[in-house]
Amino acid sequence: MKRIFTLIACLILIAGSKASAQSSMQHPISSVRIVGMDGRIELVFDEPMTEAFTISVMDLTGKSIFTQTHHNSNEPCQFVEIPIENLRRGIYMVRVASQDGKTKTLKLQRN
Repeated sequence: MKRIFTLIACLILIAGSKASAQSSMQHPISSVRIVGMDGRIELVFDEPMTEAFTISVMDLTGKSIFTQTHHNSNEPCQFVEIPIENLRRGIYMVRVASQDGKTKTLKLQRN
């Protein structure tokens, strides 16, 4: 009886450690950042995106200025250029949304 209890306790601990390891894995969308250089803006993923995602640029009123969807492909996506030549000076919000519902919103300031 004691062996069965010990075996069950070990199985519960193993299952719990696998679940916590999976939940602590970082989603690639959480590592996205904006990099500006030479008059252009890029979204850079520290961890390449392998699933479909959508980029939305909105002004502070929530009006959509730009939307682009990246579909699943054989090549993981690590850099995405955002066209800013038509943006007026000001502050914008950039939202990246993955196919599984994860999102990240970043601030973009156009000088």
